[in-house]
Amino acid sequence: MIVVKNYHNSGFSLVELITVIVLLGILAVVALGNLGDQDSFAARGFYEDTVSAVRFAQKLAVVTGCEVQVNIDTATDSYQIFQHATDCTTGGFTLAVPNPANRGVAYQNTNIPAGFSLAPNPGGGPTTITFDAWGFRLEGFSGYRVTDGTTDYDFDVHTSGFVEAL
Repeated sequence: MIVVKNYHNSGFSLVELITVIVLLGILAVVALGNLGDQDSFAARGFYEDTVSAVRFAQKLAVVTGCEVQVNIDTATDSYQIFQHATDCTTGGFTLAVPNPANRGVAYQNTNIPAGFSLAPNPGGGPTTITFDAWGFRLEGFSGYRVTDGTTDYDFDVHTSGFVEAL
């Protein structure tokens, strides 16, 4: 009787292993290329922070029963939140609202990414957003934009006080 040993090769061939390594290399280059664009992440973060600040101002007006104003400075591309200095209706908006995360500093953001700007939408509205004690916006509907000229992040502030991220 003749015994034939049947060897079954298990595993991958060299060609298959090289193909998988090449494909993983291509995917890594594409993924790292997308992670390398930190400006777009920073701009999106500044946009989300600005929308959150405007929403906070609207809610602060309702909670305190006092008018709250968000000032957008187009010269420095920043914002700051104010309330009336003496009472809820007089004295001008000169009292800086403290940041809820750190009560020792004013609620503002001046860290816009390089090359981006914050301003009313083209043909848009005022550089101040004022909410009354009911949370309604005192001026009419207006939109705002964080942009670098090619990438735009927009949000609208409706008369009802609703802050809509677009």
